[in-house]
Amino acid sequence: MAHFNLDEVREAAAQQKIQYKGRKVQKDIANLGYTLKEVADYIGSLTGNDFKETKVYDDQTVHDVYIKTRTDRIYIKLRLLDNQQIQIVEVGSFHL
Repeated sequence: MAHFNLDEVREAAAQQKIQYKGRKVQKDIANLGYTLKEVADYIGSLTGNDFKETKVYDDQTVHDVYIKTRTDRIYIKLRLLDNQQIQIVEVGSFHL
């Protein structure tokens, strides 16, 4: 079961409230040729069936992992940040 509410993740993505965690994620997305809108559409199309696992790291950071096939089969690691009641999707991985 996913740690983050997928409806809230999709809603934040629909509003393009997305941030990338680090240069590697930005580079991976750029190498795939995806725009912010395309990343948002990919995240917005996630379903519970796409969920694979929840990862908890040593610093207690939690990410949900999804694998979604649309145009490409994409591995997506994300978490939902709550910044003063504004939900933001932080993408930790987005690659083939």
